[in-house]
Amino acid sequence: MRFLLLPLVLILSIQAFGADLVLKFTLTKADGTPAAYEFLVPNDNTDQSLTMSQDEAVQRQHNAGVAALTWAKQFYGGHEIYLRSVELQNGPVPYYLAKFDGDLAGARQVFFAIVLTSGSILEPTETLQGTTSIRR
Repeated sequence: MRFLLLPLVLILSIQAFGADLVLKFTLTKADGTPAAYEFLVPNDNTDQSLTMSQDEAVQRQHNAGVAALTWAKQFYGGHEIYLRSVELQNGPVPYYLAKFDGDLAGARQVFFAIVLTSGSILEPTETLQGTTSIRR
């Protein structure tokens, strides 16, 4: 048992120090239960500045919005979900922050998705408590 505990502690330590909290928010899930979510963006301490043409920047932002909307519909399980904005953030590593509103549990709610510049969707971590805050 002791041998299994050490790798778990190491993995949790790497995860705790290898990511930065960039967004925390609460909502009521489609099934009616309250939830708090945190988005942790990887922090690999390398220069992640993006240099691209205006056309490339617009196309990447569009692609991030499409990917975020597709993911959000499935993850949050809401109805009438609308993408309200997609903004490039320069936080620990650059990422796109997508903001939505949609019908969850019979009420219009605001929720989010994060798309890394590689195009990967970042899954949030569900926590026990939380308030809405965006750190930039």
